[in-house]
Amino acid sequence: MKLATLPATDAMPAALPPVSVSGAGSPQSGVPVPDGPGDETQKRAIANAVWTDLLWLMPTGRTVTVTVRDGRVAVELGPPGPMPEAPA
Repeated sequence: MKLATLPATDAMPAALPPVSVSGAGSPQSGVPVPDGPGDETQKRAIANAVWTDLLWLMPTGRTVTVTVRDGRVAVELGPPGPMPEAPA
């Protein structure tokens, strides 16, 4: 599945969503490296872009996993949650 490339943005709102990301890797060597001083800023910028530009596309009640590596994007959708009960 191929997704459109989103333009980068330098604008960041004052309130940012929570971030849950793992450490970065070195793109040249593929060897994991510890987070540097700029990594937190980059993580926040990526989380902000997902929050403002992509979150509305995500199905509710399902886990969405997006993996990006070497310019390729993979998207996985978790199983749907239980069906909501119909009002009596």
